Amino acid sequence: MTAQKLNSKEAKHIVKPLCLRAIQSSLPLFLLLPWISVLGQKTRLIGNVTADQGPVSFVTLELKNTNDPNKLQHGWTDSLGRYQFEVYQNQSYSIKASRIGYRPFTSDTIYIQNAHKEQVYDFSLQEDINQLREVTVVSRRNEFETDKGKMVFNIQQSSLTSGQTALDMLGKLPGISIGPNEEILFRGSSGINVMLNGRMTYLAGNQLAGFLKGMSAEDISKIELDTTPSAQFDAAGNSGIINIVSKKSIGRGYALDLRSSVSKGKYWMTNQNITASLRTKSFNIYASLDYNTPHTFLKSKSGNSVNDGAGTLQLVRRNENSFKTNYHTRHIELTWLLSPRHSLALDYHGYFDDWKGLKYSTVEKLNHKEEILSSVKTENVMVEPYHYDALHMHYGYTIDSLGKNITADANYTSYRNFSDGLMTSRNYTAEGQYLNSNTLKISQPGFVKIGSVKIDANLPFPKFVLKTGLKYAEVQNDNRFRYDSLQNATYVEIQSLSNHFMYSERIAAAYLSISLNVKNTSLDAGLRTEYTHANGYTVKQDISNRWSYTKLFPSLSLERTLNEGHKLSFSLSRRINRPSYTQLNPVRWYNDQYFYYSGNPRLIPELAWVHSLSYTLKGQYIFSAAYNRSLNYIDRRLSLDPNGVSIQSLSDNFGKRHRFDFTASIPFELSRSWNLRLYTDLSHTSYPISMLDGEKRLSLMALSAALSQDISLPAGIGLSLTANWFSSELRGIYVTRPSGFVNLGLKKALFEKKMIAQLTVTDLFNTNRFRASSRSDIADYYYNDKPYSRVFALSLKYHIGGELVKSGSRRTEEQERL
Repeated sequence: MTAQKLNSKEAKHIVKPLCLRAIQSSLPLFLLLPWISVLGQKTRLIGNVTADQGPVSFVTLELKNTNDPNKLQHGWTDSLGRYQFEVYQNQSYSIKASRIGYRPFTSDTIYIQNAHKEQVYDFSLQEDINQLREVTVVSRRNEFETDKGKMVFNIQQSSLTSGQTALDMLGKLPGISIGPNEEILFRGSSGINVMLNGRMTYLAGNQLAGFLKGMSAEDISKIELDTTPSAQFDAAGNSGIINIVSKKSIGRGYALDLRSSVSKGKYWMTNQNITASLRTKSFNIYASLDYNTPHTFLKSKSGNSVNDGAGTLQLVRRNENSFKTNYHTRHIELTWLLSPRHSLALDYHGYFDDWKGLKYSTVEKLNHKEEILSSVKTENVMVEPYHYDALHMHYGYTIDSLGKNITADANYTSYRNFSDGLMTSRNYTAEGQYLNSNTLKISQPGFVKIGSVKIDANLPFPKFVLKTGLKYAEVQNDNRFRYDSLQNATYVEIQSLSNHFMYSERIAAAYLSISLNVKNTSLDAGLRTEYTHANGYTVKQDISNRWSYTKLFPSLSLERTLNEGHKLSFSLSRRINRPSYTQLNPVRWYNDQYFYYSGNPRLIPELAWVHSLSYTLKGQYIFSAAYNRSLNYIDRRLSLDPNGVSIQSLSDNFGKRHRFDFTASIPFELSRSWNLRLYTDLSHTSYPISMLDGEKRLSLMALSAALSQDISLPAGIGLSLTANWFSSELRGIYVTRPSGFVNLGLKKALFEKKMIAQLTVTDLFNTNRFRASSRSDIADYYYNDKPYSRVFALSLKYHIGGELVKSGSRRTEEQERL
């Protein structure tokens, strides 16, 4: 019949019975549609995971549908302890939770009733005394953890923070060392990007050191070392990212913390702090004032040989450097919940650093018989007030109830340094008779302005999470160097030493990343592109160096749980190390008339591939291997000055740098009150240095080890004892000598845990040294520096707090974000 054309009567005769049958057969379905719709409606199961000390982040969660046990969902809590799952109405679920240092948790049956209202289920975890290391009067998380190639050091309750700055604390972490000039080295490289609470500081060299010295270690919650950051982070830093996370009050209500510490090294020092916070349903304010005096003292000896035309002479230098600093730091943060979907935050952080330095130096000239021919005694008085102001604005918009959100951030930073010095040198004969003197007046004001804006979107879907964003940043750096010589009671500018250098840099970036979980495997993959336009202008020579380039920076992270207690992670990332302002600035910095440093405005960026592989056993035993391969490696190139006497140390690009690292973190539980952790790093580094006849490749194996002991003493006293040791390692043209130090800390809670008393002794046996010798035949330079690093510090911290609003279990995700 299908091949024949039907007339209207025949069609009506056939179609009408078919329609009646269809209606009759589908009637039960129409009657069930409202129930099917209800059964199929989705909603959200949300909640907060807490412990005695507040929210617990990165808790592994498993949601099981009790009606269909094969339907499992996996997830984890965010940094505020929040979680969310998609669920269906009229279905029953249960949650399993696990986290290192806490007992496993399984919920009661959770029945989803109303699809038009979110179901809230909050629960708490109990700390596991068999996993936690009881080193203070309260329990704490593991001191060292890993997460997708990232190392996390939880120092919030450390007994070694009293009287210490953020820079001091970084120097105590495995893999990080602080050089004699306060440069930060991670795994032997200065190519590290330091962030504060996830935001770039954009500072380097002495500026970065000054920033970190103004921050008390007692204000730090944890330090994250990420060697292979994902695409959403800036690509700067060939060695990775150091993210310093500060402490914050997260409880609803008000809190007031008062801290006072005093310490004694070469000088008496103090640190006074007041921190206050107020948190309500829709408003949060956090403010702190800090006064810190991290004075330092350094004795050093160095030397090298020179040829002044009459033969080879030996130069022996002896220095005493006294630096006194007064930091006045202020911080205020305001957060509003404008509506259930919109939030706004303003953050200001600034400090004034009243820095004063006094250097005494003696340089002796010796002949081949080591007889003194003459000497120069120099006194250098320096005054360098620093001003730092940073303003950050954050806006957040929640797209839907499934966690999709858009955030926008704007940052502005102003850094001002007004540096003046007066250096007087007096010349003496071999017999010590005064010959003559000369005086230099040095002025080097510096100004840095940094602005950046970015927008990020976090888009979770049922099977994956998509992240994307755009960023634009602009940096302007202006520095004048002026040297004046005292001649006939009048200061006259030295034209050959004075200069003016300006540098600007603009970076535009975009990224896209995807994260997904497949059974026991998680994957993060991303691609970031950055366009850089830079211009370095030397005013006196009227030389402008411009360059523009676009680079791609892929990243990949894989993590697989093999079975309970075994986790394997692999990650890789491409990184860039743009030359710092100091490395580009062509102005000379004289150590003495025979040795000076200079930047190079023609430097090009250093690019690197970083690979990391780690294995975690039982959540505590961590083993990892890393490989870093850098191109256009930036280092110091030594050469003879055109006068044939002085040695010039010039920033320059070399070939390839290779670095292998094998690390292990192994805990030992001697008893329930005595725990140890051993951290070792075995590395091999190779790179080229300059020689008289070209270049030579240096290579060296090195070993560093840190042993920490946490002991619970009677009367609720926690004892921490750490020992650090470093073998010889490569550092530029130098090979260092082995060094080590021991730190001791005691901590006790008083007055129902309202007051914390802490005693710290750093470098207990006064053994810390900086010693090294050159491996370049251009200069046989060596140095032997002894910082006054043994410091005794006592700190008292008192907490006042109360809950203004009784918080129930039914809190929205938007409210919890405040």
